[in-house]
Amino acid sequence: MRVALAGNSRRPAARTAERIPWFDTMVLPSAGVLAIVVGYPVVYTLVLSAEDYNLIGTTPPRFVGGDNFAKLVHDPTFWQALGNTLVYTFGSVAIAALLGLALALLTERASGRAGRIVRALLLTPWAVPFVVVAFLFRYMYLQNGGAINALLLAAGVIDTPISWLNVASLALPAVMVTNVWAMTPFFFLLLAAALAGIPNEVIESARVDRARGWSLVVGIKLPFLRNALLVGCLLMIIANFNDFAKIWAMTQGGPGYATTTLVVYVYRQAFESFAIGYASAIGVVWLALLLVFAFAYLRALRVR
Repeated sequence: MRVALAGNSRRPAARTAERIPWFDTMVLPSAGVLAIVVGYPVVYTLVLSAEDYNLIGTTPPRFVGGDNFAKLVHDPTFWQALGNTLVYTFGSVAIAALLGLALALLTERASGRAGRIVRALLLTPWAVPFVVVAFLFRYMYLQNGGAINALLLAAGVIDTPISWLNVASLALPAVMVTNVWAMTPFFFLLLAAALAGIPNEVIESARVDRARGWSLVVGIKLPFLRNALLVGCLLMIIANFNDFAKIWAMTQGGPGYATTTLVVYVYRQAFESFAIGYASAIGVVWLALLLVFAFAYLRALRVR
């Protein structure tokens, strides 16, 4: 009996000894790196958001509390940037998800060499760097010599060339088209893989029950694609919320503030106006919104 008790008393100590090296060699270094790379900038941004700090000013930073956030409430450009961010993010993700789903369903039965070539062509935009995509579409949108105006003029859709990126009402939709073109292959790849994972027995049973065409897609395939579609949409929402390269390369947030999103507005305030305190306050709001999407993503993974 004593031997058994002694053996049991040594087990927790042995387990603790096994856990400590793993904790010291893997968890602590990773936590230290995250604290330096992520934690310190976040904390410092929170501190700066409560200060009146201008890089080119002659006075030292001055604590102002919540004045920067009060200024945000009455800043029409901030609200326009927030609205542009929501339209750009959710609009682009919704359209790209629908196009990716349609392409995945249309190419589901494509096989052989032709099928592989078609899938490779559909995935090509995803392989092109985003900055290259932005400059490519920027030149395509040119009023004089742009490919889009040339095609529309040849088809008789328009009578005169349109300056797509210099008209406030057209600039944001034009940038969204570029974003959708670059993002659709991601959803196509994700949903094509999810379609391939549907058990053949389920499809055959549905066909025995006379499920065909649209009823098969809605009743059988879409429920199997729901989790993949949800996770993909949340990931792309987070990525598009942080999208800076495409917008800046195409319009730099213009004309005026027509395509200015939160990330572009933060950049302008920090590196053009040098209002670091105000830019940090915008960054805190931006971070809070991203955390909402991040928690939604983690919850979706848990439900999955």
